[in-house]
Amino acid sequence: MVIRLLRSLPLLALVAGMLAGGTAAPAVASTTDAAFNQTSGALNVDYAGYLAKHDIVYNKPNTNPSYGLPVGNGRTGAMAWSQDGLTMQTSGVDLAEQSAYAAGLVNLSTSPAMDTGYSTYQQRLSLYDGTQVTKYDANRTVTVMGSPNSEVMGVHVNDSRSGVSSVSFNLSMWDPATVTNVADVPDLNTWKTVSTFADASVAGLSRGQADPNGFGYTLAATVEGASFSTKVVDSRTVRVTITPTSSYTIWFTAASRINAPNKDSVAQARNQLSSVKSTGYATTLTNYKNWWHAFWAKSFVQYSGLSGDADYLENVYYLSTYMIAAGGYGSYPSHFINGVFRSTQDKTKWSNAYWYWNQRDVYLSFFASNHTDLIDRHNNLYSRNYNALKSYTQTRYGVDGLWVPETMGWDGNARGTVNSDYTKNILSTGYEAAYSMYTRYRYTNDADYLKNVAYPFMRETAKFYSAMLTRDASTGIYHMTNSNSHETYWNVRDAITDLAAVRSMFPLAIQVSQQLGVDSGLRTTWQNVLDHLAPYSVSSSAYQPHQPPVSQTRNNENVSAELIWPYDLTGIGAPDYQTALNTWNQRPFAYGNVWSNDAVQAARLGLGNQAYQGMKTMLQKYQNYPNGMTNNTNGVFEYLGVHLTALNESLLQSYNGKIRVFPAVPGDSSFVGKFTLLAKDGFQVSSEREGGEVKYVGLKSQYGKQATVVNPWSGQQVRVRRASDGAIITSGSGAEFTFATTAGSVYVVERTAKPLSSYTSTRLTGTANQGVKTLSGTASTLGLPT
Repeated sequence: MVIRLLRSLPLLALVAGMLAGGTAAPAVASTTDAAFNQTSGALNVDYAGYLAKHDIVYNKPNTNPSYGLPVGNGRTGAMAWSQDGLTMQTSGVDLAEQSAYAAGLVNLSTSPAMDTGYSTYQQRLSLYDGTQVTKYDANRTVTVMGSPNSEVMGVHVNDSRSGVSSVSFNLSMWDPATVTNVADVPDLNTWKTVSTFADASVAGLSRGQADPNGFGYTLAATVEGASFSTKVVDSRTVRVTITPTSSYTIWFTAASRINAPNKDSVAQARNQLSSVKSTGYATTLTNYKNWWHAFWAKSFVQYSGLSGDADYLENVYYLSTYMIAAGGYGSYPSHFINGVFRSTQDKTKWSNAYWYWNQRDVYLSFFASNHTDLIDRHNNLYSRNYNALKSYTQTRYGVDGLWVPETMGWDGNARGTVNSDYTKNILSTGYEAAYSMYTRYRYTNDADYLKNVAYPFMRETAKFYSAMLTRDASTGIYHMTNSNSHETYWNVRDAITDLAAVRSMFPLAIQVSQQLGVDSGLRTTWQNVLDHLAPYSVSSSAYQPHQPPVSQTRNNENVSAELIWPYDLTGIGAPDYQTALNTWNQRPFAYGNVWSNDAVQAARLGLGNQAYQGMKTMLQKYQNYPNGMTNNTNGVFEYLGVHLTALNESLLQSYNGKIRVFPAVPGDSSFVGKFTLLAKDGFQVSSEREGGEVKYVGLKSQYGKQATVVNPWSGQQVRVRRASDGAIITSGSGAEFTFATTAGSVYVVERTAKPLSSYTSTRLTGTANQGVKTLSGTASTLGLPT
């Protein structure tokens, strides 16, 4: 049975709520109600009910590993499918260099088999709780969950069948002889070597124990709630045999050496399993659910309508957020291909490094969704390698500054960059890393981070560019004489990426150095370069990737459109808007690869219909599996991240110091948009749009910064009201409103003729999904039918 996402009529919604067991029916879209809570400064959302409508549901057992449903606790994750019972490939983000090698397979089997003699079946990825629950009739339930802030996962079994004669849980490794050096490891033999152990309390296997970089891991398991025994089955398999009982929990961990005291992952695994077993299943499950509940409460988006297709995009948004966050909280960032979710054993691609172009896609949406703790995992990779990068920059270029390799290893090494013509002459990656750090400051107001982390990276990146630019003695103009315009155009003059990096970073470096009262001498140099920098090349009224003639194309990146996003140098209302629009319209590789960010740039240009169609196009081309994932081997998780950024940017923009709500949404009158997202300078922004009308704009000021809000009701009389006492801060009918705020206060921007008080109050909720969802005009689906 295929369930289409349709906008419900009131009666249908009521019936659906009754059929769901008496749960509350979802709030029906209405142009007369509003969900803004003026005390909390956020939308009033029943997250449990709302997110349940986006659960991924398999109504028959899935035997295809590629379709496996993911489940993870932030550091360890698994993809599960039905094979000899329940089989999962599990991995941890910190187990190997660039997360290249996975932990192994775990398998739960019973006799008689769990999937025999049943009439009803459902496997559900519950996004709100972060759990994966498989039910066979009413007498067998398998719940996969985790322990938050750890590397431990759990499999809880409720099995009330009589006559179950045996239960076993196997941990195994595929043939290590097939392992290749995809990770650029110094000693491949240690990754081909598997050791096993079993004693009265734990069974496990280890790999990479002699890795000189300190990586490697132990995959181990124990049991709570039932008697059990352990044994070593063979050189790469161990087994836990469980005495059948109606309820028990199997705890397993992928304990990393890099995070273990004395790099002892075996002892770490034992300690982790002992600790979680002592805490117990019930408490751990509660803690795990609470961790995910707190995660979701940070923000909210609704992007629905258009005969259900927009709802599908919203479903992918929440699923993608889950998949990235479920493996995004390690000491190292979630790798854009490897992550913690795969079913391909150790087979992987591009694992010798972290590609910045791809990694930015995985993480950058989390600024707006208010998860800077996730952004830190991305930024920390670069900031922790500051000294190594400074040293290598001096060695390679003879420059006192900082260059970041586009393809960088875990320790800052550039082997993946300097050995490739595609990347060895890319100079702009350091700017992108520095800008992400500065952006982190703008969202968090963390002055210590700005001083100690962001500004040093900004300063050294600016110093590098100052040294690499060449001044033409006859004109006084600074040029970049030779570099790559990213991977697509090699060894060119005045690459647009370099000119844009200077025009973005130098003003910020000058501003922050003044703010901190340092480096006055450098400011003079930077300003002189800015004042005399070569202009961008323009042809056919569009920006060109470098000085003409355009060189041979080596990759399919729309490099000139980088000015729009992520370089943040143009967009809605910019003086060069028409040139930027022409650049996007003339881009040579529309949606040309799994990492294509065309839809993000469309949103930055205010092209709502194009952004919507672009998100659909990306899913049509690349969402191949019913678990939301792709078969494209160039990457996996960055395509999910691009979707997140495109949808966020369609609802809220604040990149240029101005808050814009719904800047790029579809023009269709059926579109419904609602959100609570974070803007720069710590403004929590909420708004709702239905029937083509924005109802209000709500702001909670976290740091007391000055706010500028673009008027979403052009020409209409608008006022800014402080929610606590109703005081009118400012009013008028201008194009934008700038006003001072107080930290902790909530403000409402509303039409004088139709204030927020004219809307009835509502709470946003939903009804749990029970089936498959489809995206019209595509083969993309979420879930499996009966």
